[in-house]
Amino acid sequence: MLLLRLWNYVRGYVIIIVEGYFLEKFINICTRRQILLWDLKKQSKSRISLKISIKGFKKLRDIARKTHCRVRIQAKCGLPFVVHKYKKRKAFVLGAFIFIAIFYVLTSFVWNVEINGNNKLETQAIMDYLADYGIKPGVLKYGINTDEVVNKIMMDMEELAWVEISLKGTKVRVEVRERVKPPETLPKDQPCDIVAARDGLIKSVFTKVGQQQVKAGDTVTRGQVLISGTVVSRNENVPPKKVHAMGIVNARTWYEKKVAVETVTEEKVRTGRKADIYSLELFNKRLSLQSKQVPFQNYEKVEIKKELSIGEDLVLPFAIIIETFYENNIIKKEIDLDEAKSIAAEKARQELAEEIPESAQIVKTDLKFTEDENGKLTAVVLIECLEDIGVEKAIGGN
Repeated sequence: MLLLRLWNYVRGYVIIIVEGYFLEKFINICTRRQILLWDLKKQSKSRISLKISIKGFKKLRDIARKTHCRVRIQAKCGLPFVVHKYKKRKAFVLGAFIFIAIFYVLTSFVWNVEINGNNKLETQAIMDYLADYGIKPGVLKYGINTDEVVNKIMMDMEELAWVEISLKGTKVRVEVRERVKPPETLPKDQPCDIVAARDGLIKSVFTKVGQQQVKAGDTVTRGQVLISGTVVSRNENVPPKKVHAMGIVNARTWYEKKVAVETVTEEKVRTGRKADIYSLELFNKRLSLQSKQVPFQNYEKVEIKKELSIGEDLVLPFAIIIETFYENNIIKKEIDLDEAKSIAAEKARQELAEEIPESAQIVKTDLKFTEDENGKLTAVVLIECLEDIGVEKAIGGN
C-alpha cells in the first residue's frame, strides 16, 4: 500500500469532483476503458469525489460528454506538479539543492565531543586519547568504530573502570566511570614490616603476624617499625624468620593548621560598566570580529558560546562566542575582629579536613590565637585523632 501511494505521488494525480445523474455509468465506462480510479467518496446522490492519474484525467472529456456529467479539478498532487511549479525558478531550486548537499556533507562529520562522569581525571586527557583513536571534531563519523575505541581506551587508561561511547547526529557522547584504587598492599608471600605512617602516641597494638616492637603509651615517629616482619626465635640455634607482618596499631595523632587573622579584606564590586567582544568559531577555528582590547584594568570575564544546532545531537561547526567583561572596583573592607577570628578558624578547619584520613576518628579539637611581636594574630587549630597508623613496608625496601 505504501509503495502504491509513493508510485502515485511520483506519477502525479488529481482529485476531481464529478457531478451528474449518471455517475454509475461514468464509473463503468472508465472501468471498461481501463482508467484507474481510487478513493471514491460519495458526497450526494449526484456528486462524488475521486482520485485519478494525470494520464487518465486527459481521457475523461469524451466520457463526461456521453454521461452528461460535469468534471472539475479540486486539487493537483504529486511530483510532476511540484517540478512544474518550480521549473521557472531555477536559481531557487539550484540553491535548495546546494543547501541540501552542503547540509548532508556537514552532518557526515563529528563536530562535538561531550565527556561526562570524570571527576579526578582531566577532560582534556580523555580528549587526547580519543583524538589518538580517531574521535575528534572534524573527522568523518562513518569511519568510527566505537566498540574498538572503547576496548583501546580501557586497555590504555587504567584510571577508568567503564567507558561507553555513543554516536548520534554529529555529536559523540562519552560516559566514563573512574576506577577506585584499592589501598596499596604487598603480596601476602612478601616479607614486610608494619611501620608508622606518621608520628603518634600508641593507644593499642594487636599483632596478628610478626613481632611486636611497641606497646601502649610509647611515642613513635614516622617510619618507625611497629610490628617487625623479622621474627627472632628464643632458640639461638634457629635463624630469624622473615614473614609478612600483619596487625592493627591504633595511636593518638595530632593535626595542626595555622591561618593568619585578616581584619582587612579586599572585595570585588561591579561598577555596572561592561564590554562585549564577539567572535565566530568556524570548524573549531576562532575568528575575532573586533579588537580584543579590554577597556578596564580590573574586570571579570564571562564567556557564552552559542552553537548552531538542530536539536540536541545535530551540532554544526559554527558558533558565536560572546565574551562579556565586567568592570570591578577593588574595595578594602574592614571586618570585626571576632568575625575575622571566626573566618580564620573555619578556614583552618576546612584545610585540616582535607588532610585527615576518612578512617580517622576525631577525638578533640582545640583552637587558640597567637600574637607575634608585630601584633599579628594567627588562628591555630589542633585536632586530635585516633587512627590506625600502621602501613606495610617491604623488608629491605625504601
